[in-house]
Parts: sequence; structure tokens; C-alpha cells
Amino acid sequence: GTPGRPSPHIGPACRSFSRLAGGHAMLDPRQYAEWIHNEVFLPTLLVIGTETAVARVRETNGLSLAELFAPFGGTYSKVPVMYKCNGRQLRLDNLHVRFTDADSATQWTTAHAEQVASWMVEASVPKGIENLRAPLEPPSPWYEEWRSAMFQSLRWSEHEGLDQPVAAVLVVSSKEKDPAFLLEQLLHSSKMPPLCMQGVLDPVPARAAVLLHDLADPESPSAEELAAKLDLVRARFTPHLTLAVHINRGTEPVRAIQELFRPHIGVKGPPPPPLEAGASGDGPTSSSSSLCSHLTWSDLSDLAHAASELIVRSAVPWMEAQLQQLEAQVSMSRKGFRNQLKYLWRKPRESGSPGPDG
Repeated sequence: GTPGRPSPHIGPACRSFSRLAGGHAMLDPRQYAEWIHNEVFLPTLLVIGTETAVARVRETNGLSLAELFAPFGGTYSKVPVMYKCNGRQLRLDNLHVRFTDADSATQWTTAHAEQVASWMVEASVPKGIENLRAPLEPPSPWYEEWRSAMFQSLRWSEHEGLDQPVAAVLVVSSKEKDPAFLLEQLLHSSKMPPLCMQGVLDPVPARAAVLLHDLADPESPSAEELAAKLDLVRARFTPHLTLAVHINRGTEPVRAIQELFRPHIGVKGPPPPPLEAGASGDGPTSSSSSLCSHLTWSDLSDLAHAASELIVRSAVPWMEAQLQQLEAQVSMSRKGFRNQLKYLWRKPRESGSPGPDG
């Protein structure tokens, strides 16, 4: 997956774009490192929700559950973490993660990848002769869009393990009856991505539960009822992390909040045609009238706190445990290899003392 090499999913038109950009889209080492750590190699938190929770967030804010948490994976605010590696305590100032909906955790088809890539490239090509003749500043906007589409088309493919879920976030609406039972249903292996069920990826990541409390929904329980439900879920879901998250305190969309979420909206289904010059759009899945219609800055604070807890108390300990297991396996392998070398280079024993004639 080098920037100048096209994906097999990307068609001839985009391949010609990639050849054209080969000499102009090189990133300096610092930009390349940021791209690798903040875009390509991102730990994945899988979001699995009940139909009620999914439908309510889509209806009120035009978002999926993963998109609701997406800006808080190290973008909206920093998520500092401490972890152990090789027996040393290390600190990371800001851990970037990717939130992904379980129902979209499959690789794009070739046709869909070609369609999305073509749309993204065409929508970002400079308009007008003046812009086309202007000096090309690397990397050009259309190349950034093509590269993004290329790497999205490779996610959840059998030949790469970059999308290994490090945590499964189970989301239930607070108004639903018996949330503990619903969480147990969401734990079923059939809710995991196909690569997890096939054994290509680890099917048992860390687990965490979120009770999503919609303040704009008249059917939502009172504060006392919510506290009782939360206590019940914590009692039955222990030792996994359980959180209550309040959303939808507002009644009107806030443009700054819309712009915060807009880059995190995924492409689902056939993309719209490219916009004409001078036109403005609101993304492939949500219109400006429905995007984040009820979210406020207080909601964002709650979501940011919940995302930080999910990362620090659930995902990071699981990754740390995997590192420790890997270190133990490597250590044992080294010992076995070292013993084999000692055996090979050991001086052979004498078969017997030489006789008086020999």
C-alpha cells in the first residue's frame, strides 16, 4: 500500500491519476509519520448497538453509533494513555483510535470502491483553467481523496490485520427493557465482523457497555430509573466497563458541531454525483438539516469523557495484555533457538580413550 501504487479495487481512471501524482505527492518524514500513526495504523473499537439505539441516533442526528463517537478518538481532545511494554512504563500523549460500526466491518466490493474513488477524486479536482494552470502543491487535494479511498477499500480484507478490534462497545438505549439481557445478546459471536468469525482476527476483544440516554426522547427513563438500570447492568456485566452517556440536550443544530462531525461521516451506499463548481454539499449520508440536530457542547463533553474511558480502561489494557503474551512467546522462542545453537556448536563427546597402540 505505497502512495504511488494503486489498489486492485481502484479502476483505470484512478490508476492514471496515481501515476501522474507519483512524483508530486511525496510527504516529508514528519508528515509521513503522522499519516502512519494517525490514519493508517489506528486501533479499532467496534461499535455494536441494538436496533432501537441505532435508529434513534440516526433519526435525531443523522449519524451511526460509530460516527457518534468518531471525533473523540483523539481528534476533538487528546487521549493520554500509560502502558507497559518490555517491562517499562511508557506514556503516549494522544492515542488515536478508529470507531467502526460492526455492520460495516466488511471490505468494499470492487464496484463500490471504484464508484467511491471516482466520486471523491472528481469532487476535488480543481475547477477552471486558472486553477488547472496553477502550480501543483504536493500533495494535491484530489490525490489526498484518492489515497483515502484506496485505503478504505483495503480495510477488513483477509490479507491485512490492521482492523483487529481491540474493544467491542455494546450500546443499548436507556429506554429499552432489560438492558442487561440485550447486552448479552450483543455479545453473541454472530455480531462480530466476518473476519472474526472466520478466525482471521481475534474474535474476543475487550468488552464495554454503554447505556445511551436520549434526553430528547419522551420515552427515556427518569434519572432515578436510569441509575437503577445502570446499577443492574454493572452488577451483571462485571468486570467489564459500563457507562451511561447523555445526549440530545439541544433542539437546534450548531454549525460548529456539524463541521466537527462532517469529516467522520462514512460513505454508505452509492455516493452522490460530483458537485458543480460553486455548489456546496453536506456529505454523502447526512443533510445539513438533520446532521447533529440535537447535539450540544455538553453532549460532546459527555461523549469525549465516555470515549476516553472506553480507550483507557478497556482497549488499552487489552492491547497491553496482547503485548505481554507476544513478549512471552518471543522470549520462549529465543530461549529455544539459543539452546539449539548451543547444541549445534557444542564440542562432541569423545567416544572412548585411545588404546596403547593408537
